[in-house]
Amino acid sequence: MAKQENNGSMVTVGSRSLPLYPLVNGFLGLLNAILILTAIVIGIYCGKVSEESAPDQITVQGLIIEVKQLQIMQTEAVKAQKEAEQAVEKELREHQQLKLLLGLNKTLIDSIQRGHEVLQVERATLKSNSSDMRESCGLCKSGWLFINASCYFHGKSALDPLKNWQDSRSDCIRRGADLAVINSLEEQRNLFQFLPKMDPRIRPWWSTQGGFWIGLTDIQTEGQWVWVNNVPMQNLGYWITDEPTGTRGTEEQHCVAFINLRNPRKTFFDDPCEVQREWLCEMEPKV
Repeated sequence: MAKQENNGSMVTVGSRSLPLYPLVNGFLGLLNAILILTAIVIGIYCGKVSEESAPDQITVQGLIIEVKQLQIMQTEAVKAQKEAEQAVEKELREHQQLKLLLGLNKTLIDSIQRGHEVLQVERATLKSNSSDMRESCGLCKSGWLFINASCYFHGKSALDPLKNWQDSRSDCIRRGADLAVINSLEEQRNLFQFLPKMDPRIRPWWSTQGGFWIGLTDIQTEGQWVWVNNVPMQNLGYWITDEPTGTRGTEEQHCVAFINLRNPRKTFFDDPCEVQREWLCEMEPKV
């Protein structure tokens, strides 16, 4: 047990007396060392704690960065959305304008189409009138053709398209005309030019009911060809080669038809008068 002396400069420890100040200094030094050691231990511990908590701090920082990036992306997305909406609105406006323009164009096209149809009708009417005037020179009835100072009608009824020779003549008479009488080569050539033609290369002319009746027969006397105006045929006629034949099999051929082939000088052939054909009427023009 230490005992402090009265003068305060010595202290008794057991049986020994030691100076007081050095002892205090030593104790303080020991205490200082303990404090330093404690500080070192605490520092080491805090360092470990900091190292252990660093990953959490890095994760939080990463999340903050990601949040900022998402905010930036959101801002850009909103901006892009607004731009897209503006583009859509612009497209809608243009679409409406185009739709309006198409509507106006359709109205204009319909108007033009109606005008075109009206013009077509007027053109057809004028063409018909012009055709009648050109064909008849105002001297023939509508549907008749003015050739060589005569009016001609190429007969073909819609209800009864073909007729025998006698019925064909009756139709012409009903129209104020008669079956055609061909008086000259000029008239023959003109009829050849304007009347329908048949190509004999397609099929033989005698194998069809082609051609049309004209006003020439030998009904009164075999072999003596007379026109319906009672005028005998003055020339040798415009017979196809090997025509007239007079008979075909057992049938007598007394009536003449005209068929356009290749040669205007070879268009006549005789055939039985009961054969159904088209017919050609002729009348004098109007005075």
